[in-house]
Amino acid sequence: MNFTDFTLEQLTDSNGDFRYRPDPMINNIEITSSRKKVYRPQPAPPTRKQLTGWTVEQVGPKMWRVFRNSTTQGKQIVMDFGTVEGAQSFADGCNGEHKNPTKMSAASLRNKAKEHLSDEEKADLAALAAGEGI
Repeated sequence: MNFTDFTLEQLTDSNGDFRYRPDPMINNIEITSSRKKVYRPQPAPPTRKQLTGWTVEQVGPKMWRVFRNSTTQGKQIVMDFGTVEGAQSFADGCNGEHKNPTKMSAASLRNKAKEHLSDEEKADLAALAAGEGI
């Protein structure tokens, strides 16, 4: 029986008039999905203190991968590169920035919550307020 096939009982009412009456069993069909998965939020990224550095590993004939290492989450993939030089340059840049962070811009210093400023950043902000440039 196809979707277009109907019985005479479905097409006529008690007076013999032509009418469509849906199948009452249609409400008993349960729709299920195999994609029902429990939502689990991703863990927060590691803090600066938890990071231990970035490393490069070869993962294919022409593929190098940069990993971020942390004490809490272990080794995590950051990015893939086609050359070892590009991957090593990226990892070196990340390690250099981690060891010696770039100074915050004046706009960023003004917007940062005061309780989170380091002593050096507080001095820079005071110099800005006094009219000196960074």
